[in-house]
Amino acid sequence: MKRKVIYMYLSAVALSPCIALADTNSVFETAVTEILSNNPTLAASRAKAEAESLNLRAENNLQDPEVEFEHQWGSPSVGGNKWSISISQSFDWPGVYHIRSKATEAQVTAYRLLYLADESDMRLRVSSTLVDYIAARKQLRLAQTISDNLSEIALKTSRSFDSGEATIIDFRKAEFERVRALARTDAARSLVDNLRSEIISLNGGRYVSLDSLNEFPNIVLQTEDYYAARHATHDPAVIAGTYLTEAAARTAKAAARNWLPGLSLGYIHNVELGDHFNGIKAGITLPIFANRHRRASALAEEETARLTAEETLLAVNRRVMSDYAEAKALTLRANEYATLFPDGKDESDYLSLLFKSFEGGRMSLIVYLYEINYYNEAQADFISLLHKRTLSLLSLSRFD
Repeated sequence: MKRKVIYMYLSAVALSPCIALADTNSVFETAVTEILSNNPTLAASRAKAEAESLNLRAENNLQDPEVEFEHQWGSPSVGGNKWSISISQSFDWPGVYHIRSKATEAQVTAYRLLYLADESDMRLRVSSTLVDYIAARKQLRLAQTISDNLSEIALKTSRSFDSGEATIIDFRKAEFERVRALARTDAARSLVDNLRSEIISLNGGRYVSLDSLNEFPNIVLQTEDYYAARHATHDPAVIAGTYLTEAAARTAKAAARNWLPGLSLGYIHNVELGDHFNGIKAGITLPIFANRHRRASALAEEETARLTAEETLLAVNRRVMSDYAEAKALTLRANEYATLFPDGKDESDYLSLLFKSFEGGRMSLIVYLYEINYYNEAQADFISLLHKRTLSLLSLSRFD
């Protein structure tokens, strides 16, 4: 019965993340967007993806043309000097560049998607850190409320002890609980400060306003099938696996064409004995040694890319199943808590009732301390439950 009374007076403020209004989500998303725009890790990942894309395109260019000049000195008796100049261009068998170009475009698309996957992971990390910060602030406010209450009780007990109305045991017990509450408050404040520093670091060392982050974002739990389909079709890492597999398949096809000879064509201009000669030259490159094992290697890489893509999808499905099971269980528990909250009540009502009962002599100090500590544990557990629930929902809804 006592537990039920305590639950009925638990704070409706702690339940507010479950019924948060749209403006709460707007404030939260604004903070996330600001931090992502200043995050140095994400900026480096974006630059790296662009550099890799440019390098891939550079690898599929034609070889540079080759210009040769030759001059030979001779005596007048044999016609004097002679010289020649030539320019030639080497290239692979027709069709190889087209196949490589398709493979390159698939790889470039995959790298862009992998960057988007990095961005999604960073968004989840930033969002989770902000949720951690909100939870820490809630725990700090709770600790401060309990600490203020116990400080007032300790002061009254001290006065009662001075007037001989309280025993030394009551005095020391009240002081002990007061100091312990202060220690909990200090620990909660330290956690808030550490998380604030981490958020500033994620924001590239720039100051970010966090004063308006008071409530958890409001996220509605959907069905497991919805999340599974959403992640399978919208997760950039899953889609990138498809393009990487396609790129590997085209690379293997190009490797098969590399057994065809390379070609070279050129123009020659000679001057000898005062006469000018124009001509062409052509040649082939026989890929006898350079391409040994290259096709087998390309086929192995194609199989590796296919298996990696399948494993990525399986990992995403496992993640969704795990997050959904946790979010569902925590949501059910939160709903059970919600049925015990009367409308319009907050923690001050319950704490005020406790204080009046103690002050009016209807409750001993020992009973009061037991009740307030039990209330503190129950409220802290509920905040922790909502905290974990929000983290699970963030992971599930990352592609909504």
